[in-house]
Amino acid sequence: MNLTLGDIVLCLTGKEPLGTENHRRVMAVRTDSRAVEQGDLFVCLKGERHDAHDYAEQVSCLGAAAIVASRPLDKVKCPVIVVPDTLVALGQLGRCWRERTAATVVAVTGTAGKTTVKELAAQTLEHILGSKQGRAGHVAKNHKNFNNQVGLPLSMLAANGSESAWIMEVGISKPGDMAELGVIIAPDVALVLNIGPAHLEGLGSLEGVAQAKASLLEHVKPGGTALCCMDYPELWAAAKVLRPGVVGFSSRDASAMYHARFLAAAEGGRGRFELVIDGQRVEAELPACGAHFAENAAAVAAICHTLGHGAQDIAAGLSVAGLPEQRFCCSMRGDWCVVDDSYNANPLSMTRSIEAAKLMAGAKPLVLVLGDMRELGSGAAEAHEKLGALLPAIAPAAVFFQGAHAADVARGAGVAVAVTAVSEPRQVLEALAARKISGGVALVKGSRSCHMEVYAQGLLCGLGTSETEGGRG
Repeated sequence: MNLTLGDIVLCLTGKEPLGTENHRRVMAVRTDSRAVEQGDLFVCLKGERHDAHDYAEQVSCLGAAAIVASRPLDKVKCPVIVVPDTLVALGQLGRCWRERTAATVVAVTGTAGKTTVKELAAQTLEHILGSKQGRAGHVAKNHKNFNNQVGLPLSMLAANGSESAWIMEVGISKPGDMAELGVIIAPDVALVLNIGPAHLEGLGSLEGVAQAKASLLEHVKPGGTALCCMDYPELWAAAKVLRPGVVGFSSRDASAMYHARFLAAAEGGRGRFELVIDGQRVEAELPACGAHFAENAAAVAAICHTLGHGAQDIAAGLSVAGLPEQRFCCSMRGDWCVVDDSYNANPLSMTRSIEAAKLMAGAKPLVLVLGDMRELGSGAAEAHEKLGALLPAIAPAAVFFQGAHAADVARGAGVAVAVTAVSEPRQVLEALAARKISGGVALVKGSRSCHMEVYAQGLLCGLGTSETEGGRG
């Protein structure tokens, strides 16, 4: 960010600021009092458990340049900018900074895979621009999945303004979210990746998800480009209504301007893919395998080509990109490949991950360590039963499940597949040793609140030892 205190006051109040502090450069914007350093702007947000206004005096003593608050504050040693709503003010700041940057701003949304697409697109662009211009730092992106009304503007404000492009993911969970976030990001390029039954507590139905996700396209700046996956009928229909000139990409329709298809598995969980980019065919090796990942490849190709890059450069950039942590990350332990896909889960991403892990396993044993899929509302039990119904065709060597819906998954699986309820990684390791399952692929996946990363770490620490390899020394 490169804003002065005067810029910030004008942005948030619409008034020309007066005083000697106007030209003071603000170093960063913080919402966590523990992270404030000399010269930062602190925005007081009120959460369910904490009200940041209570830490204003402490923050001013740390050298904050100013504080944004929803009420006047006493006993503070720095300027206080009073606004009606501090969360709205944070978004306004993000939009003000966005308008000052010369970067091309790309927004990505979808039910599953938006963080992966954001990371792959950013890395691909970084590689292309770095190889052409000889230096890094051309692309800004969200930190991890900071994609909501707090995380998105903070990610934007963390950019220094010299980048060629910003690749920002946008996450929603209830009606109205996209209207708020779309105004903040105002993208030059917007991409809607997919839809699935997630956040149904807030969005109600698959059609509601489609409308909510596609509404990002309404916020594309004049002269910008709207991109949408053609493989989801409800989504594609909504996109064409909202943005008649929307450009499609696909992993199924070979006539799409941007098309990708999975060719074959490669070493280390990687995969070979064919890309068709505006009529030109190229191959690339990506850091995941399976037909579902072709959707991500097509999305990245669409973004990068829209930004003016050629097919060969895109393929080369994709081939050196890596996956973000806890998103289908593969680690070897003895004869085991542990796939940590523990960051989050919904019915779409869960099905895709299981199918990809099955492909990786081939003739080797496949072990599934799964957790609840949250935020599915009244359809949660049915969704977990449908998950179980997929398992007989997958034929895993063992299935372990942590959470409230273990019985629903077991009911869906029937007698063909045994589903073992667990509450800690030790139970999985002991069961594998008892069953003498001595190697293969172990997939760990569940919703964020299930903390399935504990199981991934437990397997990484425990697998490959003589105990879990059935007594082999």
